[in-house]
Amino acid sequence: MTNDGQPMSDNYFLQQPAPENIEARKAELGAWFEIDLNDIAFNLKAIRDRVGPHVEIMPVVKNDAYGHGLRPIVAALAADGVNWFMVARTAEALAIRESGITSGIVNMDALYTDGQYQRIVEQDISQVIYTPAAAEKLTVAARAIGRKAGVFIKIDTGLRRVGVPAAEAVSFIETIAASAHLEIRGIFSTFMLHPERDAGVLARFRAITDELAEKGIDPGYCSLASSHGIFHSPEAWLGMVRPALSLFGIYNGDEDRTAGLALRQALCFKARIEHLKWIEAGDSVTYFGRFTATERMRVGTLHVGFYDAVPREHSNTGQILVDNVLRPCIGSVSLNHYLFDATGLNVREGDVVEVYSRAAGNNIADASETAGWMTYSLLNHLNPFVPRIYYRGKTPVAILERSV
Repeated sequence: MTNDGQPMSDNYFLQQPAPENIEARKAELGAWFEIDLNDIAFNLKAIRDRVGPHVEIMPVVKNDAYGHGLRPIVAALAADGVNWFMVARTAEALAIRESGITSGIVNMDALYTDGQYQRIVEQDISQVIYTPAAAEKLTVAARAIGRKAGVFIKIDTGLRRVGVPAAEAVSFIETIAASAHLEIRGIFSTFMLHPERDAGVLARFRAITDELAEKGIDPGYCSLASSHGIFHSPEAWLGMVRPALSLFGIYNGDEDRTAGLALRQALCFKARIEHLKWIEAGDSVTYFGRFTATERMRVGTLHVGFYDAVPREHSNTGQILVDNVLRPCIGSVSLNHYLFDATGLNVREGDVVEVYSRAAGNNIADASETAGWMTYSLLNHLNPFVPRIYYRGKTPVAILERSV
């Protein structure tokens, strides 16, 4: 709680400009992402209802919350009762703590210096470990600071990226549990997303938890299911699930859309028309003359491009929503420019269009499919320097702008 009795998670939004000031700033922008926090709250509730009240939700908010903006997303989720967050970088974990959020944080990043281990312990961040060397360094830091260090233990059940091998996991966990300076807060692993092999992943993980139970060792939260597991593997929900894309209303494949979990895409990408002009039949546009007009036509230009996560594969194939009509991309998508056919539209320079909409036909899934990308890839390429504006319904409640 803050000194005035407000939850720390609410404090982020209390420090934001007034809605009219956010709208005034938006009027100056050429492009921005809009994120509806009510949609994220809707998705969170849908996931909670699906997995039930006894399963903890730990959102994975790595890579700037998949392009949605780390601090505001964490603040909103914490205000909605989320108790745990998982990140991929130490800087992300520290940024959450610097925001005043006291929720549990699990840091998957590797640590390399004594100072890093000390900061992790000082900030009560649960560190992912899977080697005796990391456990020893964390122990030294905890002993020096005079408090226990929380850990989540990563187990390699078949993915073979990182983790203590499944065959050695019980012995390793037993050693950590006996430490006077380390506290096991959870154990986790990751599915391979391979239909024939994931049954073995679950079986190996369950065998470990069963043996730990026989030995009387409390592993804390047991977690295996990410968004894919939430959609398709209720037997793997265990004590904690780790939603990521699903929390932001994104399905990663057709099979997810038919899994019985209704979600709302939280993000859309808006831009202003920078320039309008007429070109004649035979005129070409953009690099390499990738498009040639067959008749006189009106062309609009946006100051966005593949720097902002508009795939180059959208050249002559993509589309945007202009005046509630889908209009095609013409020519090449360049680093900072995108051209579209504005013929017959009653639009002016400065009017707002939707590069990615929330509606079918131009949403993130459609844009990804047109490019031959995964939705995961598109979200993880959103330009961090494009401002993000956060809404609850029609009211702007926060703006995130980063200096270059």
